[in-house]
Amino acid sequence: MKPTAELTVARQAIAEISARFPSLQMIEEPEAPVELSILMPVQPGLNHKVWLALQNNDELHFSVGHFWLEWFPCTKPSRVAEYIAAVIGFLSGEYRVLEHYRGDRCVRAELQAPSDSGWKTVGTWSNLLSFLPWRRSLREVSNAQPIIPQDLAHKAAQGR
Repeated sequence: MKPTAELTVARQAIAEISARFPSLQMIEEPEAPVELSILMPVQPGLNHKVWLALQNNDELHFSVGHFWLEWFPCTKPSRVAEYIAAVIGFLSGEYRVLEHYRGDRCVRAELQAPSDSGWKTVGTWSNLLSFLPWRRSLREVSNAQPIIPQDLAHKAAQGR
């Protein structure tokens, strides 16, 4: 079976992410019921399991904790760039996921990037339980001991 253009785009995006974090193990899961599934288990430099995927032929997926979001169509370069930036932002420790709970159920999770005023939401996952009147709480999911992306480590070593 010939790879589709979308699968090629997804593999190139994953390769770019992998090149930035060569010490992180990425495991392809060929038996997963999606076009491409990459699992990044908890490991030195990664505090939470991360899942990357191509699903429904043209959706790039990123999941960590309760956060799960897709960027599509993957044939649009700006969407691919946003996806890569989101994953790299989380892996580097620059971005975080803020999970919102009602009782003991996560009802919303936001991928956030730092901004001048604190945090800016990049993407949101949510479900209908967010309207329940239960006790509210928050949990931060972040890569607290980030690995420096390969290109930044090289620049730092050169004193830039």
